[in-house]
This record gives sequence, C-alpha cells and structure tokens, in this order.
Amino acid sequence: MPRTVLLVDDAAFVRSMLREILERSGAYRIVAEASDGVAALTLAPELHPDLIISDLIMPGLDGVELARAIAGGEPPCRIVLAASADQEGGVLNGLEAGAADFIMKPFASEDLLRTLALPPPLPAADEAAPLHSLYVRLSIDPEAPLPRARRRALFGHLKLLDPAAVHLEEEAPLLAPSLILEALLATRLEEESVRGWLGRLWGVAEVEIRSAPSVEDEPERFALPGAPRLAGSLRIKAHLLDRLLDHLDQMAADRQEIARHCLAAAGGEAPLPVEATLRRFERGIARMRSEILAARLVSFDRIASRLGRAVQESGRRAGRSASLKLLGGETRLDLAVLEEIAALMEWWLPRVVLSEVGRADILRQLGRSEAQELYLAVSRSGARLVLQLHLPASPESSEEGDLDAVLLERLARMGGTASAVAGETERKIEILLPAGVSLVRSYLCQAGRQLFAIPVASVERAVDLPASGIRVSEGRTFWQEDGGERVPLVRFPRIPWTLADGPARSGFPGLVYRVGPQRYALAMDALLGETDVVVRPLKDSGNGGQMAGMALMADGGIAMVPDLPSLARVR
Repeated sequence: MPRTVLLVDDAAFVRSMLREILERSGAYRIVAEASDGVAALTLAPELHPDLIISDLIMPGLDGVELARAIAGGEPPCRIVLAASADQEGGVLNGLEAGAADFIMKPFASEDLLRTLALPPPLPAADEAAPLHSLYVRLSIDPEAPLPRARRRALFGHLKLLDPAAVHLEEEAPLLAPSLILEALLATRLEEESVRGWLGRLWGVAEVEIRSAPSVEDEPERFALPGAPRLAGSLRIKAHLLDRLLDHLDQMAADRQEIARHCLAAAGGEAPLPVEATLRRFERGIARMRSEILAARLVSFDRIASRLGRAVQESGRRAGRSASLKLLGGETRLDLAVLEEIAALMEWWLPRVVLSEVGRADILRQLGRSEAQELYLAVSRSGARLVLQLHLPASPESSEEGDLDAVLLERLARMGGTASAVAGETERKIEILLPAGVSLVRSYLCQAGRQLFAIPVASVERAVDLPASGIRVSEGRTFWQEDGGERVPLVRFPRIPWTLADGPARSGFPGLVYRVGPQRYALAMDALLGETDVVVRPLKDSGNGGQMAGMALMADGGIAMVPDLPSLARVR
C-alpha cells in the first residue's frame, strides 16, 4: 500500500516537482499540499499522513517549528526536511526538534527516494538474552551531503535500537566536519545483527562494533582505548532551566522598558531601525523561551533503564527473580517532575520487590514461575501524570489498601496520591502526580492585543454571544441563553459590552465553562481555533491571581493562561 504524504512548501513549483517524483515511484500517495507550517498543523491531525515533507525555511511557521509541533504525536508521523547545501545549521536544529531525516535541493530522484525509504526492519531480539552494552563507530559516506546533519540523522536511527543510546562526542577536525559517529547502546541483539542492520542505513560507509562496559553502571571507569569523552552524559537540572526562564522574563520586561524610552525620546514614533532591532530582540527572546520549554518536556523513557536496574538488582540481592516492563514510556512530562519521580521510584521499587514478589525458592515449591515481571504503565490525564504498577499476585503480597506510609507521605509532599486494588491474579498500585510543565490542547483567543490559551478540557462548549442577548442587571452583565437561562458574562480587560458602554459591535465569540454548579460565559474579541501549547505555571502572576500560567505556541509566540474561577469571582 502506498505511504501517504503531506507536502509543505511555500513554492508551488517545488511541491509539483516532489509530487511528480513521488507519484512516479508508485510507493507514495500525496494526500494534501500546504503552503506554510500553520496550514500543515491544521491538515496533519485530520489526514494522519505517514510522512510529511517540509521545506526548512518558510514564512510564519518554518520547518523546524513544524517538526517540534508534530514530533511525538499520535499516530506517529515521520517528518523529512527539504534544505539546500548552505542550510546545515537549520537542518541540525530540525533534527533536534524531531525531524527524522532531510533531503537536498535540487532534488535527485534516486537520492530522494533512498532517503525517504523507511529504515530496514529491526532484527528480532531474544527477550531471554541478557542486556549488554555495545560501542558503535560508524564511518559516514564522504559523498553524503551535509555530513554533520547526516551523522545526527543516523544517531536518530541508532535510537531505534536503544532509545537511551548515548552519543559520544567526536573529535572533529578544526577545518573539516567529522565523518565519524560514535555511540554507546544497550541491546539484547547479537553484534552481527546490529552490524548488518546499521550497514544498510543510507549514508553509512563502515561499521565497527565492540563490547563495552555500561556508562551508567561504571561512570568513572568507562574508558575505551582512545575513546572520546561523553557529550550525551550531561543532564541539565530543571531548576537551572527555571532560572533561565526567569532571566528571560526579566529580559522581556527590560525590552518593554527600552521600547517605552525610545518612543518617548522620538516623540511617540520610534525610528524604523530601532523598531526592527526591538522586533529581533523580541523574536530572540521567544525563540530562547521555546527552546528552554522544549527541553523541559522529556519522555519517561529517560529513566527506564535506571528503574529496570533497581528492580533486577534488588531482586537478585533478596533471592527473587524480578524484572520491570515499561508501557507508555513515550509519555512526555516536566523534567523537574521526572527528576523527583526517578528518586522516588528508585527508593520505592526495591521495597515493592521485597514485599510483593515471591522468593524464587517458594515459587518453585508451589510449581509457579520463578521469574516475576512487574508492569509500569505511564500516561497523562490532563495536567496529571498517572503511574500504574501492575504486580503479580504472590504468597508474599501485602493486603489491599496497605500502602507504604512513607510512600504516601513523600507523594503528599509532591502533590500526589496513591491507591491500591488487589485482584485474583494481580495487584495494581496507582499513583497520581502533577505533570508540571505540560502540553495542553487549548482554545487560542484574542482580547485586544493579548493572546490567551484556554484548556479545551476546562470548556463546556464554544458559543456566539450576539449583542442582542447581552443584558445588564444591577451592575452585572449576563448572556441571555436560548431557552431563557441567564449565564453570568465574564470578560477580559478592554472588551466593552454593547449595552453597557455604547454601541461597539454586533457580538462576541465566547466559551462556556463551569465553576461548581454555576455556568459562566467568557467573551473575547476573536476565537482563533484550537492548538497544542506548552503551559508553564506562573509562580507569582502579579495580576490578582487572574492568570494561572504562560503558554508557548508552536511559532514561538506567547499566550497567557487565565485562571477561569478567578475571572468569575471578579466579574
């Protein structure tokens, strides 16, 4: 069956050229075309293409931001960027943002189709085989264009073998890019299977593999002869990212102050060069904020190997054969929360093994399997993270509801809760935690010059608020809903009511939401549609509590997240 493709480029002739090459191959079917990234973001969730080919540089939302917005979605979609020979830096940014690969302009049919082809199927692994570490050294084809970007794309393929693969820093010559990729990965596959799979990847000239100790098990001792130092082992702490965000907030405030002084000095209208400089300053701040918030959202897989070792090693010491299987490891959450969860789980899981997993000798006497597997399912529910630990029923399982008191105390300090349910064949412990910085589906609204993001989950429905339905009674404004119910009307600052402030407009778009049993209608200047935004809670809003957070949009723009109950109280 042909793979479905969405073409994204602001040049129609480029889209036409790609369409001709792809359709002539018979392996692809073009389902839609878009002239910019914003249109692509609208089409992708509706069409669910297998592949998106996007130009790197476009007005508005470019290929890098499109990759960042699309990557990690469900169902998964492979993104390939189209670039020219002088755009390697942009391609590297796109690959870091989530693009899988890149193609070169002008297009050569053979190279284009070879790049777009899916990686070869992964070899089958024996689940009973031991996990071992491999040092991988790939020599890049010297004829491959943009060797730095090709090396980064190949590392993305390596992560198919091991999502926790470590990229070793190459010793690149000063005047020429390195043609070597070195990495460390953990796998159950044989060396020859890994070698054969890697050798079939586009851009690989030679493969060298040898066994290696684990970097995480022996961080100080790991040293292959002549091996470079680790670049991927550095972990940025969440509190440092928070400090950077605080600095950016101060820079944004300083930028506003500079703009006011410039306007005052120029008599109300700043010179064009000054305006251009201030706009670049503002875009730079938005871009830096986007990168930092993107770094704050990481997948749960990041700590999978640590948790697996905690279970296996604690079981081995206590005469138990236990392993951990992670489901939903691709779930993304705030780095600060993940750091806390890692510390909590590494302390708690060994206690679970001791209390819930039967000893191997007892299970053997009962004629049951000695190897016991724990399942940890991770998912998101709104702004909450859900962890469900599924345990096999064993002779040593604790009673239902008998949760570790220290665990409950630590969860309470993190703003979380836990509950347990016991069945005939398994016992399930569910933990709920706040997810911190989160990706939230939101309505994007405009009031005056300010953008607001309102979580879709908080809204009952979108409505039209015609001026004829707006009533003022005892200083309070209401919307007379069809059917007679009077719904209190809430508004952002600077939105005049037609009846209260004189004729202004024929009506407003609005959103209906609830606070307890009471329904409220929120009015705005424009409802721009739905989009996914990264939401960061505000530590100190400085606006009477009416704003709950700050939202970062896919194009780097900023919107405020209102506290809907607070708006209702001060209406």
